[in-house]
Amino acid sequence: MKMWRFICMLGSVAIALALVGSASAFAANAPSSQTRAQTKAQWQEEIANLRTPGRGCYHASYPSLQWHTTRCLVAPNVPLAPRLQTRGGPSVVGNGADYSAQVTGTISEATGTFKHVTSSLTEKGKVGGVGSQVNNAFSLQLNTEFFSTPMCSGSADPADCLGWQQFVYAFHYSGHTNMVFMQYWLLYYDTTCPAGWITYDTDGYIFCYINSSASSYGSLPANELGEVALVGQASSGGNDQVSLTNTSTGQTSSISNSDSELDLSAAWNTTEWGVFGDAGGGQANFGTDSTLEPVTTLHGTSSSPPTCVSEGFTGETNNLSFTKTKALGTESSPTMATKETNGTIKTPSCEVAG
Repeated sequence: MKMWRFICMLGSVAIALALVGSASAFAANAPSSQTRAQTKAQWQEEIANLRTPGRGCYHASYPSLQWHTTRCLVAPNVPLAPRLQTRGGPSVVGNGADYSAQVTGTISEATGTFKHVTSSLTEKGKVGGVGSQVNNAFSLQLNTEFFSTPMCSGSADPADCLGWQQFVYAFHYSGHTNMVFMQYWLLYYDTTCPAGWITYDTDGYIFCYINSSASSYGSLPANELGEVALVGQASSGGNDQVSLTNTSTGQTSSISNSDSELDLSAAWNTTEWGVFGDAGGGQANFGTDSTLEPVTTLHGTSSSPPTCVSEGFTGETNNLSFTKTKALGTESSPTMATKETNGTIKTPSCEVAG
């Protein structure tokens, strides 16, 4: 009898140990409630690809791969205007003179980064395109092409009306914080703008624009442009999203809004990326011998290298000119790069890979 009890006790201990071992194994393999990236570069890529839980404004901090809801702000009532005219070819950057990445099919995500940023880079510009110049007053813009949108159905001539969407970082509009937001346009609407949209008159035409809510963002000096990534995303039947991450500070801000604002996801095939003046058709003025290389990385229905088209869409500019761009190596996604400088100019070129 005693021997039987002893055997039973051993069996119970064995079962208990097995359960503990199984629980430990499960805990080791279970996903963490707050997954963490290993390096800031990895974090920047992973948090940028992580969709927010829903519409609204969010922040995240390294090394957490988790969005936290934050209070939305009212985006500035200042137009990041479309180009005024189309120029013959890229020279000084902006107002239609630019290189844009175009794909076959549609784009669901575009990431803008900078390489070869001059370490002592400085910039001055006018806030909202008016007033005196101040340090680090510039915008970062991921711009779509001009495209057909259902929102043009109420225009004077729907066949002439076009939509345009911008994923934007802009400087100090509120007086105390920089912002990340989306700006939407109806070009050649030529009648009373829809309720809530702002009228923009140009050359006898009526354009309309409206902003998403805005997410606050900390300071961004020009010499940190090599650390940032601006990401724009469009999702059919879901939300469009813009986020800005900075590996120097380990901070990111994001805002999500319905894709139905313009129905971008059905049309997006071309992206312009760069640093420009701080709205109102203004110019970003970089110091002497400044150089940087905007890089556009795309995800969508095509994995082939994009086509480099000599076309831009924003009316803002910078004081740099295009120069020779070195060939890209192998890239995991469709990628385009263009080098800009106000130093020695070589024959302008644009490089693609995929």
